[in-house]
Amino acid sequence: MNEVVKQILNHTSIRKFTEEGVTQEQVDAIVQCAQMASTSSHFQAYSIIEVRDPAKREVLKECSGGQKWTVTAPLVLLFCADLHRSGKYFDGIDKDVLTNTECYTVAVIDAALAAQNAFTAAESMGLGGVIVGGIRNDVQKLIDTFELPEQVAPLFALCLGHPDDNPGLKPRLPQAVVHKIDTYTEEGNDEMVAKYDAEVKEYYINRGDGKCEDTWVEHCNKLMMAKTRDEVGYVFRERGFLAR
Repeated sequence: MNEVVKQILNHTSIRKFTEEGVTQEQVDAIVQCAQMASTSSHFQAYSIIEVRDPAKREVLKECSGGQKWTVTAPLVLLFCADLHRSGKYFDGIDKDVLTNTECYTVAVIDAALAAQNAFTAAESMGLGGVIVGGIRNDVQKLIDTFELPEQVAPLFALCLGHPDDNPGLKPRLPQAVVHKIDTYTEEGNDEMVAKYDAEVKEYYINRGDGKCEDTWVEHCNKLMMAKTRDEVGYVFRERGFLAR
């Protein structure tokens, strides 16, 4: 097993950081690695905003429900789906095409792939971090704060720094639940998920000193229903996404 695979298999979200900063050389390399991610048809339909302004960091914290690492992390990168640049520079295209679901999907996937490249690069430098999707609790406020033009949508923030915590690996679903061959089959899933539920419950009990005793299903049920974020779709449609 090579070092890259070991690094990926040992990934965990880091939310506590030392006071050591991230150098400009590291920032440049992280963003460059993000840009080398796969991108559909070479559209590169995303933008990355490095958030330095303390006031804007506070907005991220507020929008994410108080996730303080958006303020305390030495480096915070806001990833946005960006079709504005395509509409501005791709001469001769039908601008209505940019409003369809396919183009939105391309932009979101491009941004996610770029962020994962950035995260992997950062971890290879000894940094750690966490992706914060909770900022979508108030996408309109983010649009106003960061002065995002039409067809630019805030998706998530990547918070990075030198780790000051080791929360341990959070167990993932059994591979057979997510890895299928030739067809989508659910054979054996119920038993494997039940076993996984118990494993996740044990993880939460051990990590949180008994403050949380949820299974995977219970945990996800609570979070999904507490964060439906229906307004994301409404706001994004007003911004020129997902019209058809």
